[in-house]
Amino acid sequence: MSDTSANSRIARNSVFMSVRMVIVLLLTLYTTRIVLHTLGIEDYGIYNVICGFVSMFSFLNTSMNNGIQRFFNYEYSRNGIKSANKVYCTSVIIQVILAVSLALIIEFVGIWYINSKMTLPVERLSSARWVFQFSVLSFCFTILQAPYGAAIMAHEKLDFYSVVNILDALLKLLIAFFIAAFRYDQLIIYGLLLSIISVIDFFLYYSYCKRHFIEIKFHLVYDRTLFRSMLQFSFWNIFGSFSGVMKEQGINLIMNYFFGPVVNAARGIAAQVNSGLQGFVANITVPVRPQITQSYAQGNISRTMNLTYTISKLSCAFLYLMALPLSWEIDYVLRLWLGDNVPDHAGTFVIIILITSVLNNLNSAVSAVVHATGKMKLYQLSTSLTALCAIPIAYISLKFGGSPESALWAVVLTMIAAQTVAISVLKKLVGISILDYCRKVIFPLVLVFMATAWIPYFINHFVSPSFIRLLINVAVSCSSVMTAFYFVGLQTNEREMMNLLIKRIITKLKQN
Repeated sequence: MSDTSANSRIARNSVFMSVRMVIVLLLTLYTTRIVLHTLGIEDYGIYNVICGFVSMFSFLNTSMNNGIQRFFNYEYSRNGIKSANKVYCTSVIIQVILAVSLALIIEFVGIWYINSKMTLPVERLSSARWVFQFSVLSFCFTILQAPYGAAIMAHEKLDFYSVVNILDALLKLLIAFFIAAFRYDQLIIYGLLLSIISVIDFFLYYSYCKRHFIEIKFHLVYDRTLFRSMLQFSFWNIFGSFSGVMKEQGINLIMNYFFGPVVNAARGIAAQVNSGLQGFVANITVPVRPQITQSYAQGNISRTMNLTYTISKLSCAFLYLMALPLSWEIDYVLRLWLGDNVPDHAGTFVIIILITSVLNNLNSAVSAVVHATGKMKLYQLSTSLTALCAIPIAYISLKFGGSPESALWAVVLTMIAAQTVAISVLKKLVGISILDYCRKVIFPLVLVFMATAWIPYFINHFVSPSFIRLLINVAVSCSSVMTAFYFVGLQTNEREMMNLLIKRIITKLKQN
C-alpha cells in the first residue's frame, strides 16, 4: 500500500470517527444531565467513585485493544492469516486469565475500601456494594471483548466500531429515561442496566468478527514463543493501564476522604466533559495506530516517526481548539448543560483536567511507536511510576489544607514529568533526537498556544455572558487556532500533505 492510499484510508476512517463522535457526544451530554437530575448530586458522586471503575476500564480496554492490535498488524504484515489466527487464539486465552485474576483482586480491594474507608451515608452503603458488583461484571466483559475490538481496529473497520459506539450511547440514554420512572433504588438499577450494556457490546463485537474475519476461529493452540511474547507485552500494557486506573481512582478516593461525594460529583462532571472532547481527538489518533505499527513492521522508520510527530501535534492542537473557548465560557456552559445542578468546583476542575489532557495527548502517538517495537517494560515502568506520584503529592497537599484543585494540579505536574520520561525512553528504543522532537512538536505547539490563548479575554471583556458570546468565542477561537496551527504548527511537507488530503476529500464529495 502506498503512503498516499494509506493516508487516504486514515482520512476516511477519521470521517467515520468524527460523525460517530458528534452523535455520541450529544447523546452523552444529554444523558448526563438526566442522570444527574434523577440520582441527585450525592448519589451521582457515589456512582462516580464506584462506577468510576467502569469508566476507567474503558482506558484499560483501549490499551489492551492496542496491544493485541499490535500483534495482529505485525503478523499480518510479516506472516499472513495463519499467524494472525495464532494471535487471536493466544489473546483469548490470555484475556480469560486476566479477567479472572484482575476481577478477584478488584473484588478484594473494592469491598475492603467500601466497607472500611469510603465516606458514605450509612443508608447508601448497601447500594454502593451492589453497584460495585455490577461494575466488576462490566469489567470482565470489557476484558473479554479486547481481542475482537483489536481485530476490528487491525482491519481498520471503523465504520462498524462507530455504529456500536452510537448504539451504546443510545442505550445509555434510554436507561437514563427508564430509571427516572423507576420506584426502586435508582442507583442500583442504573448500575445493573449499565452492566447489561457491556454484555450486549461484547456479543456485537464477537458476532461481527466471527462473520467477517476468517482468522477469528478459536482452537486450543500453544505457541510458546508467541504466548510468552504476548503475555509479557500484555502484562506491561496492563501494568501501564492499571496504573492509570489507580491514579484516577486514587485521586477520586483521596478527594472523597477529605471532602465527601459532592466533590467527586464535580470531578465526575469534569471527567465527562474531558471524555467527550477526548473522543474527538481519538478520531485522529485511532485510525493512525495501525499505520504506525505496519510501517514499523516493514522497517519504514522514517514514515513511522513522521506519522508520530504529525499526530502528536494534530491531537494536541485539536483538543486545544475545543478546550480554549470552553475554558473561557465554562461557567456559562455548565449552567446551560446542567441547569441549577452544577456541583461546586466543577468549572475549575474542567479547566485543570483539560490542561492535563492536552499534555497527555503528546504521549498518545509516542506510546503507539513503543507498542510497535514491542519493548514495553522500560516505558511502562518509568512513565507509570512517575504518573502514580500524583497520589502521594495530592494527599500531602490536601493533608496540609490544600483546596480540591490542588489535587488535580498534582496530576498536571506528574504528567509533564511522565512525558519527559517517555521521550527519553523513545530515544533509547528507536534513536530519535530529543532536540528534533522539541523542534518539530513542542516548539510549534507552544507558539500556537502563545499566539491564541489570550484572544477570548477581549471578547469576554466587552460582551456579557450569553449564548451569542459563546458562539462568538467558539468561532473566533477555532479560526485563530486553525490559522496559527496551519502556518506556525505545521512544517512545509505537513502542509502539503494536508492540502492533498483536503483536495482528495473535496473531489470525492463532488463526485458523490
